[in-house]
Amino acid sequence: MLLALAISAAILAATVLALQASFRTYQATVEQASTHVVGRMVVQRTLTLVRNGVAFGPIPANPLDRFVRTDEFSITDAAGTELTLRLDREDEQLLIRAGDGDERVLLDGARGPVDGEGNPVGMFTLEYENGWILRRAHLDFTLLADDDATLSIEGDEMIPLRLVGTAAPRRAVW
Repeated sequence: MLLALAISAAILAATVLALQASFRTYQATVEQASTHVVGRMVVQRTLTLVRNGVAFGPIPANPLDRFVRTDEFSITDAAGTELTLRLDREDEQLLIRAGDGDERVLLDGARGPVDGEGNPVGMFTLEYENGWILRRAHLDFTLLADDDATLSIEGDEMIPLRLVGTAAPRRAVW
């Protein structure tokens, strides 16, 4: 009788461990997929803004400089609307502002790149020609999954997702 109880306890413990592993795997898969979809959508929309933009900022302080690395990037579309994307490193948010309006959170969990020594470098790398003609805009950031809707049984494993994109304004290409 005692042997049967020990065997039953071992089987139940193995079942609980398997169920917990299943929850953790599900959580990691769902968070990663959701983060990937949202992150790629923001990257694609940003690259579309660059392709269709007519004016960009900031421009290099020295017209002989070709590259500007920054955490804030302004894009003016054909209608004259200026959109500004800004990475807030302290709150780990990517913010957007249209014209003189208020900034709104575009992404939570956004982290900018750092160099080999841990110093922050700009999320946006802007390549200019003749000091003011944007040839290419490159964005690079890491996105962490939103952990607000998790259960303790799911675990807290969040794998950061690195997103990179490059686009050239169509007016510069054509």
